[in-house]
Amino acid sequence: MRVLSVPAEHPYTRAVRPAGATYLPDPDVDGHWWPHPALEAPYWSQPPAADVLHVHFGYEHRSPAQVAELVEALPVPLVVTVHDLDNPHLADPAEQSAHRERVRLLVDAAAAVITLTDCAAERLRAEFGARRVEVLPHPPVVPAGTRARHGGGAGVFLKSLRSNVVADPDFYLRIAERVPLTVFAHDVDATRALRDALQGRPGITLVTHDRLDDADLHDVVGGLDVCLLPYTRGTHSGWLEMCRDLGTCVAVPDVGCYAGQADGPAAVETYAAGDGESAAGAVAKLLARGPLPRAGQRPDVRAAHARIYREVVR
Repeated sequence: MRVLSVPAEHPYTRAVRPAGATYLPDPDVDGHWWPHPALEAPYWSQPPAADVLHVHFGYEHRSPAQVAELVEALPVPLVVTVHDLDNPHLADPAEQSAHRERVRLLVDAAAAVITLTDCAAERLRAEFGARRVEVLPHPPVVPAGTRARHGGGAGVFLKSLRSNVVADPDFYLRIAERVPLTVFAHDVDATRALRDALQGRPGITLVTHDRLDDADLHDVVGGLDVCLLPYTRGTHSGWLEMCRDLGTCVAVPDVGCYAGQADGPAAVETYAAGDGESAAGAVAKLLARGPLPRAGQRPDVRAAHARIYREVVR
């Protein structure tokens, strides 16, 4: 089975790749895989080298009209995994509306639709007209055997302060009035104003750092008891999955389907997005509960993908 996955070498797509399937390599476009040429209709005018096109993400640069042209031109079955019903990086309502139209066009044309939570599946049926949606939980992203060393309290990772991350320092200061909070931020200009506002404030430990490799990141996150997701929009979170792989509990905003990703109700607490007092309450509850190992066994998502590819090709 030859699968053109967009993308092929992302941590998520590597984690779901089934045995017996060959993923075509990602292109090298000035050092990265996007914009992927397979998302352009003319790419498919030649005999395809793939049996299936599987789209995950990376189509934000295409207009709805261009997506419509793509699905009309496809000579192979389309599989779509809907990660984000609402694009976390788009603040403008018109741009968000265009994103949702792109999702609708892909879902309408797909031979199989996959998503990560029951919450997202329900929304796909109700809001996007999806007829059949298969729910396959997020696969593990932390290598088996990685040991956590909890006891570090609560932390939040701002990274480079993308547009869906709360930038108001009062949000973090309100949390720190109730529970100590370690704030991790990349040493970049985008985070400077927020770092300056938080530096030296009571209850805040500010850690400024360069990008962490996976091993260091897992060590830091596994040292926390609770991780706060400071998001204002979006649907699912690979960061949440990493936390739960390590036994770190997660405070999530009441948007998207973040809460539905958790492996059990005790592992997550929901707060009102952007509300520091509400977030403080969620973090406090989780700290009182303590870190929890991930519950139960997840289904074999690799085998499920192999089955789906076989079904759509037949």
